[in-house]
Amino acid sequence: MESKYYTKNVPVFKIAKGVRSMVDKLVVLYFAIGISLLSFSQNQQKIDSLLKDFSSQKTTIDKVKTLQNLVEAYKYYDLNKTEYYAHKSLKLSKTTTDTLSIAGSLYQLGSLKKSMSYLDSSEYYFNNALKLWKLTDDKKWLASCYIGLSDVYRLEGDYDKSIAAINQSIVLSKSIKDTFSEALALGNLSSIYRNKGNYTLAYTNIIKSQKLFEDIEGKTLYKADTYKSIGEIEYHRENYFEAIKNYKIALGVYKKENDYNFQGLTLNRIANAYISLKQYESAKTYATEALNLAIDKNFENVISSSEFLLGEINYETKNYKTADFLLNEALIKYRSSKNINSIYTALLVLGKTATKTKNYNAAKTYFNEGLLIADTINAPRESQEFYYYLSILNLEEKDYQNAHNNLKRYSIIKDSLSKVNNARDIAELKTIYETEKKEKEIALKAAEIEVLKQKEAIAKNRQILLGIIIFSIVLLASALFYGLRQKMKRNKVEREKLDASLQFKEKELTTHALHLAHKNEVLLDLKSQLKELKSGTDNSRSFQKVINAINLDINNDNNWEQFRTYFEDVHKDFNSKVKRTFPEVTSNDLRLMSLLKMNLSSKEIANILNISSEGVKKARYRLRKKLSLSTEESLQELIIEL
Repeated sequence: MESKYYTKNVPVFKIAKGVRSMVDKLVVLYFAIGISLLSFSQNQQKIDSLLKDFSSQKTTIDKVKTLQNLVEAYKYYDLNKTEYYAHKSLKLSKTTTDTLSIAGSLYQLGSLKKSMSYLDSSEYYFNNALKLWKLTDDKKWLASCYIGLSDVYRLEGDYDKSIAAINQSIVLSKSIKDTFSEALALGNLSSIYRNKGNYTLAYTNIIKSQKLFEDIEGKTLYKADTYKSIGEIEYHRENYFEAIKNYKIALGVYKKENDYNFQGLTLNRIANAYISLKQYESAKTYATEALNLAIDKNFENVISSSEFLLGEINYETKNYKTADFLLNEALIKYRSSKNINSIYTALLVLGKTATKTKNYNAAKTYFNEGLLIADTINAPRESQEFYYYLSILNLEEKDYQNAHNNLKRYSIIKDSLSKVNNARDIAELKTIYETEKKEKEIALKAAEIEVLKQKEAIAKNRQILLGIIIFSIVLLASALFYGLRQKMKRNKVEREKLDASLQFKEKELTTHALHLAHKNEVLLDLKSQLKELKSGTDNSRSFQKVINAINLDINNDNNWEQFRTYFEDVHKDFNSKVKRTFPEVTSNDLRLMSLLKMNLSSKEIANILNISSEGVKKARYRLRKKLSLSTEESLQELIIEL
């Protein structure tokens, strides 16, 4: 599988087989990167909330603030959207008279353009923001703006202006006791001295920066930046394993925090260190991972540096044609962004590549241009490299005089750099820093031990008090348990009595209901026989008198009252619950529902109510209508559940 970047119809298709096989292996890595994007969903929730706020906000100032927050939310994930909202914020802020809003939007665009390596644009926006903040005398933002400008000047190779700007930032930060801005400024100062080849001062300032960041809560990404800076210093000191160790500490944080831009930059730094160790497969792995991440996120600065590194790997593995193509692609982008540091680095490797392919005129052009840039910006570290490789080129051409002169220049610069980069001094700085760190840790541990002793004494007193409390609680609990147990025994006896009483009442109720049904059945039968006898005799009045007496007994409410008493004892609050739930129910309906509750048959109900089986059906039908039951719902189940 080929990286999606390599799609042009150019010789890059002939890139070393190792790169292709390595890209195949990295499919799993790309999948892992895709999984890490899931964490973007949390940030997406914040973005959605900001967009919702923006649509409902009334004032322009509030809208500008929301757009600026959107820029911050997107800056590690999507540069296109970051740029879109940054320009929108600036355009909207200019419709107001709020200087701070306009300056804030200009500053954000300056930072964005710097991260994209558009240094001219970055300098323009930073300078305009600086003018506005000078009007407001906002020292905090002035300090931040000077930091941004200093970094632009450093990347452009103007180290004097860079140092002047960063010193102004440090003075402003100290005047308002802004430790965070001071730590950032010291980190930038370290980078300037690193570019100038003064690793002692570079180390001095990055350690100061790291100390300040250690005392600031949060700021995880900025702390990671200090490890990345130490890695770069160690790289230039040729301590490549130490460099990789620090790079990987920083990379772990960038991955955890989803800072994709710095992930890509740090992956390339690791690749660079592996090139110096001649571990080219490892270098390809990291450079290609950075390239694919940068393409996915559209980070042009990372794409060009990855492209450059892959070109350098091809140079080292003697694939000079591919190397020349990739290096020239990178150089075009470096020239476009005016990133001086990157330009002369690309020129150096292009000159080395041209030397290997015996294209000596091209090699001289590359070396001389690079040497001119390095001398102009006073970068002795780079100058010495150009003189060294020029001497090799001179030897190839058998130009021994120039070879000697250039080698001599190389030696002079190397010796001067050695004086300012005393390894012992740097080792001492590291030792002092580590010692101070250990002393701080020891002091913290001593304080922790003292606190632990106090806690231990308090804990002992608490244990004694707790023992007394527990003993008292146990005694009280025992007494309560005994009382509770006795109460439970009494309750059990009472419950057994109640259960026995309830069972008895249920039997009484059932017996009484059946007795009513049987009595009414007998009386009805007797009434029927009397009617037959009455029709066949003259003494009809006497028969009617007996029939009336039977009717009176059948409809005797005392029987029902006795039944209701039994029923209420067994089925507590049934009648009152029915009336609350269905207020339209009549007393006759209630009688029917009571009999249905007892699950009696239709015949038994008919006998008790002194109606026919058909009458029971009609009564059930009318009751269903009153209760608003559908044909699918069961009347019997509803009443039983009440």
